[in-house]
Amino acid sequence: MPELRKDPVTGRWVIIATDRARRPTDFIRQSVVLKGGFCPFCPGNESKTPPEILAHRNGHGDRDKPGWSVRVVPNKYPALGIEGNLDRRADGMYDRMNGIGAHEVIIETPDHSQTFANMPDKAIEDVLWAFRDRVVDLKQDRRFKYILIFKNHGEAAGATLEHPHSQLIALPIVPRQVLDELEGSSRYYDLKERCIFCDVVHQETSGEEARLVAENRGFVTVSPYAARFPFETCILPKNHEASLRTLVRQKSRLWHKCLSW
Repeated sequence: MPELRKDPVTGRWVIIATDRARRPTDFIRQSVVLKGGFCPFCPGNESKTPPEILAHRNGHGDRDKPGWSVRVVPNKYPALGIEGNLDRRADGMYDRMNGIGAHEVIIETPDHSQTFANMPDKAIEDVLWAFRDRVVDLKQDRRFKYILIFKNHGEAAGATLEHPHSQLIALPIVPRQVLDELEGSSRYYDLKERCIFCDVVHQETSGEEARLVAENRGFVTVSPYAARFPFETCILPKNHEASLRTLVRQKSRLWHKCLSW
């Protein structure tokens, strides 16, 4: 029988329809097939991307040349522009501003055939440090209020290039969903004087583990109690941490255990 579940963070009601899980065609796994051909993200083609913002080179190779392990470049077709002012203004009863922001590509490895699932631990750590370094740098720009890192894998997910990469977008606004989570977390703390995410970690690691996907020394991966879509997961640090940029070096090595699930 279907049921309604209330997300304790946002207060959003979610319909859980267990009978729909019987439809096997809903979850056909579409394999990612490498088509080959020219790739601007492969070593030797650095001139085909915008000038790099950041690269890990281990002391070998010049800027915009081969010899890197991770490389960050501006998106060639950005959703937002880095130059200019927000120019917030009214448009009749509506509000508008210029599309100011940052849109970057993190090229995760020089190896075209690798994926996050089979990359060495050190390579994944380098990618996570690139995420952190870009977040720390962009946070200095007062125009930006929120930074999102996301990854599309395969053509079906919207990835136009096969080479392993993630993307970063810095926004001049905080998305509504994030505001809901912040406000919900604050209400929970006002009510119980405890962090809701710490309570979630405790709940999911001390019960029947029905929603626990993976666990290691520093992190847990869980399926949310009020999941919004199939296979939604949430990675939470076991120790109370504010953000990725505050995590210390030894913890970053633990992320790949959860990210590869």
